[in-house]
Amino acid sequence: MIKCLTPIIKTRNGRRTQLWYFHQQSLTIRTRYNNQSWDIKSAGRTNDMQIWSTNSGWFQVFKYENSQFINWSNNKVLDVTSSKDIEGQAVGVQNNTGKKNQKWQVVYVDQASKVETKGLNEEFGFYINRPFYLVSELPMNRVAEMLGGTNMVLKRWRNNTRQQQFWFDEVSKTIRNNYWKNYCLDIQGNGSSKNLRTVSGINSRWW
Repeated sequence: MIKCLTPIIKTRNGRRTQLWYFHQQSLTIRTRYNNQSWDIKSAGRTNDMQIWSTNSGWFQVFKYENSQFINWSNNKVLDVTSSKDIEGQAVGVQNNTGKKNQKWQVVYVDQASKVETKGLNEEFGFYINRPFYLVSELPMNRVAEMLGGTNMVLKRWRNNTRQQQFWFDEVSKTIRNNYWKNYCLDIQGNGSSKNLRTVSGINSRWW
C-alpha cells in the first residue's frame, strides 16, 4: 500500500493503493493509484523506497524471482523494515538474507479471494460487520461498555447504546466498538498485560 508515496504493508482491502502492475515499456512496477513506479530514493543511493515518476533508471527496475523482488542492478531485495509485521510498517530494500520479511507472493486480482463484507468468518467465529453485545454470564448479565474510547467496564444493558455494541472487522481481523469506530480491542502492553482496552492505532497484531 502507499502512504504519502512511501510503500507500507497493510491488511488487504482491495483499494487501488494496493494494486500493482508490470509496465512492459518502462520495465517498471507501477501502482494503479497514480501509475507511478517503484523507486529507490536518491537514485538508488539509499535503502528507502518511494513511488515516483517513471524514468526507467536502474533504481526503478526489479525482477521477480524465488518469491523476491530483486533490483536488476544492485541485487538488493524488497524488504519489510526491521521484520516488523505490523500495520503501516515501511517497505524498503536491503541485501538479500532470504528471510520471511523479504518474501512476497504475487496474487493477481482475478485469482484473489474476495474481501467479504458480510457472513460468518468461520476461522474467527464472528459475523462480519454485524454489531453484537459482549454479555457477561455473571448473574446480572451486564454488558461491556466503552468509556471515553479507551476503557471497558460492565454496565446494565441500555437499548441502542452504541458504546455497548461491537463488530468484527474482516479487513483488520479486529473487534471494534460501534460508537468509537476507529478503535479496536487491545491487550495493553503489546499483550504483556492483563488489562483490556481499545486503541485507535490498529496494527492487527495478535494482542
